[in-house]
Amino acid sequence: MKKLPTHILPFVLCFLPFLSGAQSVFVSEGLSIRNDYGYELIGRLRDRILLFRDKFDDFEVQAFDNQMRLSWTRGMDDLDRRGVQILSVIGSKNDFSIVHKVKRRGWTTLRVHKYDPGANMIDSMTVKDYGDRVFNPPTLEIIRSDDKNCFVVFNTADRSKMEITCFRLDKMQVLWDKTVAVDEGFYESGLKAMALSNAGEFFLVNERNNRRSKMDEHEFIILSVDGRVDQITRVPLGDFLTNDMRFIYDNQNRRLVAAGLYADKNRDRANGIFYLSLTPGDTTRRILRYQPFDDKFMSILRRKDVEEDKGIDDAEITQLVLRQDGGVVAVAERRREIQRGTAVGRGFWREGMRVVMDFYYDDLFIVAINPDGSVHWKTVLHKKQYSQDDEGTFSSFFLARSPDRIRILFNDEIKYENTCSEYVLSPGGDFDRNSLMNTLGQSLRLRFRDALQISASECLVPSEFRNKLKLVLLKFQ
Repeated sequence: MKKLPTHILPFVLCFLPFLSGAQSVFVSEGLSIRNDYGYELIGRLRDRILLFRDKFDDFEVQAFDNQMRLSWTRGMDDLDRRGVQILSVIGSKNDFSIVHKVKRRGWTTLRVHKYDPGANMIDSMTVKDYGDRVFNPPTLEIIRSDDKNCFVVFNTADRSKMEITCFRLDKMQVLWDKTVAVDEGFYESGLKAMALSNAGEFFLVNERNNRRSKMDEHEFIILSVDGRVDQITRVPLGDFLTNDMRFIYDNQNRRLVAAGLYADKNRDRANGIFYLSLTPGDTTRRILRYQPFDDKFMSILRRKDVEEDKGIDDAEITQLVLRQDGGVVAVAERRREIQRGTAVGRGFWREGMRVVMDFYYDDLFIVAINPDGSVHWKTVLHKKQYSQDDEGTFSSFFLARSPDRIRILFNDEIKYENTCSEYVLSPGGDFDRNSLMNTLGQSLRLRFRDALQISASECLVPSEFRNKLKLVLLKFQ
């Protein structure tokens, strides 16, 4: 759910197409979002593109045609108006579902409603009844599978255990419901990743002893949870310290895959990339391989000589793209936050000074890794984004995939009128940089990081400009 600090008045969208390079751009007319709580891009169902809107005490779905003209608006009268928290709106090919928490006088339930493309409810179900918990109400979070057909909701209110429920949408069925005991400090320092397979197998990844004094005991502890007996898999990591990582489940090859950054000495400075591929519970087919960054690559990324100061700082693995052969493409971004002003919480005043947060989202580097853990290719994509006190909302990028290329879409600068660009990467790592569009006079500020790919050649991007929401449809040739 894209949350807003602000309730949308009734909205009328108009058609505004224009061409830029090798793509068509269609923009809806602006919507007042001054008092809105949030919205969710559902995607395309049949011949309409759907948008879900949360208005605190009211919910509605709006449909647009392929030129982003408003077709209809439907109120979601079957959703209670009080005590409802929307956890996720999940679109599929022929329907969409709303997963939500309902709280009444301390009594909490988890429900799912399913709707047809016309926003008419076709099914509903109570997924879990948490009962009367006045003094420890459930704090629910959700993870979806790659095909969006399975989701897991877990309760983190109790720090000594985790209540986990897995649900399958096509059958409207609870696959399993379990409570897993966790150690003290699990959420704060140990929990590194979660992943969910299309079949409903849930993975919790914990990391222990990631420091030089206990490097011999450094390891991943992977808990696999499903309808059968839970399994724990330990992966020794005694050679290096980890800097950052991301896990994903490869449904085609039925393996858990990870890629991350590792460090020789200083955890804040990455010296290479590691690849992990395993079948939980089977140690015979595990692959763990470390690949150092060469000086030439780090010089290109950092734009300076690395003879004296090796390593890459402020880098995060932001996305993994699976390859059909079992390999993976790891996308990393250099990002950092800097607080200026007095040493107090954000937005407070003290002694005449205001705390200011600077957000930097800079260069990307992409590493393609073969199934055996060797590096196929790596490349650097330069960009430079700076903003202030906006949580980086308009920074970063969106990755769009098609069978023969990867597109990286982003704002060149974070300001009211700017240009938007794309990098287009081939399977071999070659790339071109193209100009997408210019927002001069268009009243657009694109939130690329919250975009949604709706087909191999289309993506939908929300824009927020002076309390107005517009939806931008990009169609690539």
